[in-house]
Amino acid sequence: MIEALVAMTVLALGAVSLLAATEGHTARITALSDRTAARWVAENRLADIRLGLTNLPGQEPMLGQIWQVATTLTPTTESALQRVAVAVGRVADNGATVVTLNGYAEIAGAP
Repeated sequence: MIEALVAMTVLALGAVSLLAATEGHTARITALSDRTAARWVAENRLADIRLGLTNLPGQEPMLGQIWQVATTLTPTTESALQRVAVAVGRVADNGATVVTLNGYAEIAGAP
């Protein structure tokens, strides 16, 4: 009888450990998926800016989520070239930044 109780205790501890490991793995995969989607949104926005389509803050859908996008333009030593920082975060998380992408773009009408 005691052997059966000890065996059940060992199995229960093993099951709890396996469940914790599975939960941690799922959280890491979800975070990776979020970072990938945010990166795609940032790359799309940077391409839009380079094409002269938009540099306004706004929201973009990607992979079933709504992403908040903020861009910052900083002048460089080249008159028409500006440094662009695109920060992306989920609207569901109040726009907390998940990814920041930096790049350069030729801005039309820049001094």
